[in-house]
Amino acid sequence: MDDALLVLLLTAAACAPLGVFLILRRLSMMADAISHTVLLGIVLAFFLTHDLGSPWLLFGAALMGVITVSLVELLGKTNLVKYDDAIGVIFPLLFALAVILISKYAGNAHLDTDMVLMGEVIYAGLNTVEIGGVEVAASSIKMGGLLLVIAAFIAVFYKELKVSTFDGEYAQIIGIPTGILFYAFMSLTSLTTVAAFDAVGAILVISFFIAPGATALLFTKHLSHTLLLALLIAVVNAVIGYAFAVHMNASIAGLCAVMNMLVYLGALLTGPKGAVTSYIRRLQSVRQMQRDLFLLHIGRHTAECKESAENDAGEIGNHLKWNENKVRRVSRELIDRHLLAREGSYYLLTEAGAAAYTALCKRYYI
Repeated sequence: MDDALLVLLLTAAACAPLGVFLILRRLSMMADAISHTVLLGIVLAFFLTHDLGSPWLLFGAALMGVITVSLVELLGKTNLVKYDDAIGVIFPLLFALAVILISKYAGNAHLDTDMVLMGEVIYAGLNTVEIGGVEVAASSIKMGGLLLVIAAFIAVFYKELKVSTFDGEYAQIIGIPTGILFYAFMSLTSLTTVAAFDAVGAILVISFFIAPGATALLFTKHLSHTLLLALLIAVVNAVIGYAFAVHMNASIAGLCAVMNMLVYLGALLTGPKGAVTSYIRRLQSVRQMQRDLFLLHIGRHTAECKESAENDAGEIGNHLKWNENKVRRVSRELIDRHLLAREGSYYLLTEAGAAAYTALCKRYYI
């Protein structure tokens, strides 16, 4: 498998499950904040080590992610500002500091803010390690290891995560260490963000965190189903985005992010509560009401006289205030359902139609 595609798949699979919990905890913007503020941790660690390959850069970035979460929590708990506003204060401040430090003191170092933000996964294969005589991209090793850690974390603490996510107060009452669990989760989120930083960039990291989970939540509200569906959506979007990028000779990270958004918008329109689905449902409801009204009209007047003038094909539109096309369409639908028959110029109920008419009378108390 292509190194870039492998890194994409592992990154998507690692970010999507964490993203579900971020969305459910209403911390979607926290992923955006962390993905940018960790740059300050990278810069500060570089100033201490003067080595872009040092593992301390990863540690510094992850630590800065935790600091970001802590500062937002402290500011939010003052009740002076909302959590969203707290993120809006802390995130630009720390990111701006990183940009200033890079431009002022690290001009000669290979710390490119554009590359950090945009990322280019196509270069993943340039940094490899040998395992069993096979060259493997270093990024795939990092993301693969993190994916295993994330899977183990969710599996071991699934019940605790579920309870604390949906009802934090109840979780505290029954003895779940919600604070420790929260910071462990956010530390893992920070570490995942940093590990994917040099490969796919902040924009795609945010996209993988939020879009698959948000899409999955449009179709299911069961947590385990949501996690699996988000994982599937993320992987499929990564494959499709990669294929389009190769075909169009365009940015892989950019097209994967666009694919995530297009799939989300499509789900937003066609999901169970989507605009298109709602319109179709309303249209079906209107047509059902028209069929019911037609049956009630025919049933009522055939009870008085089998060949009542109100049931004449040429006159029924005048009585129902319908045009000829609507009468023809509704009668055809009822005939196809074997609820209505036509004898000469009159509409009559079939045996099934008579039963349906009786049921409608009971439903509408006629």
